[in-house]
Amino acid sequence: MNRTFHVKISGTTHLFLILFTLIMLVAFWYKGAALIGMFFAMIVIINIERIIHSTYTLTADGNLVIYNGRFQKEKNIPLSRITDVELKRLFGLKHLRFTRYVLVHYDNDKVIDLLPEKPEEFMNALVRRLEHKEEDEDTF
Repeated sequence: MNRTFHVKISGTTHLFLILFTLIMLVAFWYKGAALIGMFFAMIVIINIERIIHSTYTLTADGNLVIYNGRFQKEKNIPLSRITDVELKRLFGLKHLRFTRYVLVHYDNDKVIDLLPEKPEEFMNALVRRLEHKEEDEDTF
């Protein structure tokens, strides 16, 4: 059974969307800067599409699929290549809030950070799948 987790939207992403939207509106307000407004409109549209459609999926056939929207290629990482999984904390603005993310080590030298909405639940599901894969490999 596939298990899908949605990506958490960070505060930085919100700030960039607000900033680019304001630049776009100001550019459209001044008629001579319409091309600049169109450029920033495309950036805003692409980022909103990425926010809405980004997911992490643990598939039944033993893969971690990282999908970041239609404009970016999805990444498949077989669970057999994952060597370590860590839950990390990143301090937010002036240490007022914590942002937790999952750090996945694979292929002995590659690292990818994932920001699911429910990091503990994602990490537990990933670790369970990894343990299940190890048990399957031991039986053969």
